Amino acid sequence: PLSEVSEFNVKEYQQLKVKAQDSSQIERLRGDIESMGFTIAALSDTVEQANKIFRAVQIVLAIFGMIALFVSAIGMFNTMTIALLERIQEIGIMRAIGASHRDISALFLTEATIMGFLGGIGGVVIGYLVGEIFNLGINILAANLGGQPIDLFERPTWFIFTIIIFSTIVGFATGVFPARKAAKLNPLSALRYK
Repeated sequence: PLSEVSEFNVKEYQQLKVKAQDSSQIERLRGDIESMGFTIAALSDTVEQANKIFRAVQIVLAIFGMIALFVSAIGMFNTMTIALLERIQEIGIMRAIGASHRDISALFLTEATIMGFLGGIGGVVIGYLVGEIFNLGINILAANLGGQPIDLFERPTWFIFTIIIFSTIVGFATGVFPARKAAKLNPLSALRYK
């Protein structure tokens, strides 16, 4: 308080801290102080800048995620195509003993869908574990520097389910072409295949 420093004969100040009683008053206070000719640096500005940075990081991570999804889709397609080539004789035997085109197609689609589903669950679990390890490291650092423990990552349930459903759909989509190709195989040609 000014009364405590009156003996120092202070006539000029470099900084002044203003505390708002309510966050809804901040913009009004900002306008009042700026109208007096002062420059303002508010904590809310810092938070807004940090949010902009986090939004940019989220966009970059989303782009990396889309690239990873595309690469994994190519890998799944490759796996299903190789599975088709390795099992041509098996498909010939199944067709010879009575399996229909639909049965063969369903077999490949089911395998691809299960691969996509398990890949989505694996990705969610790995992401959760990496987030927890990162949080633990940050909280240990914060505790050593005298800060408060925080949780940096948000894991909304809808987002987790979206990831699992989307990866399942991608798995199904990558199995469509190999399933159609397997279903169209001639049983005699398949039995002779080496």
